Amino acid sequence: MMDLIRAFEAKLYVFRNDITKNYKYFPNLKKISDLDAQEKRNEEKVIDDFIFIMDSLIKEFSTRFSLFKELSETFKFIMYPDAISFDKLDLSQFDWLEIEKLEMQLIDFQSSSTWIQKFIETRKKLELIEA
Repeated sequence: MMDLIRAFEAKLYVFRNDITKNYKYFPNLKKISDLDAQEKRNEEKVIDDFIFIMDSLIKEFSTRFSLFKELSETFKFIMYPDAISFDKLDLSQFDWLEIEKLEMQLIDFQSSSTWIQKFIETRKKLELIEA
């Protein structure tokens, strides 16, 4: 899910930049160059409004998913429990966890070559499924 959120946010920036450049993703906006001066001014207002909307959307999206960004290292723990440092985890949202036990279990887990290999194999399988 985090990957999809990051990808969508990156696309919003691409779309926003495209509006001010070559209209690769907005071919109907490209037609402005064929308009007379009055029509072009009206269309430029529409483009300015569109840019404003895109900027608002980027800001709203960023605000709405700010907690996801703050917890991104913690979310990585799900896929990479063998590689994440306990110090990077923000466990404030998980007050039901016994932090001391988790830290000791994580050390044991990350010291186990068997479990590390199992997670490497599982990630490879998931990448194949995703591909």
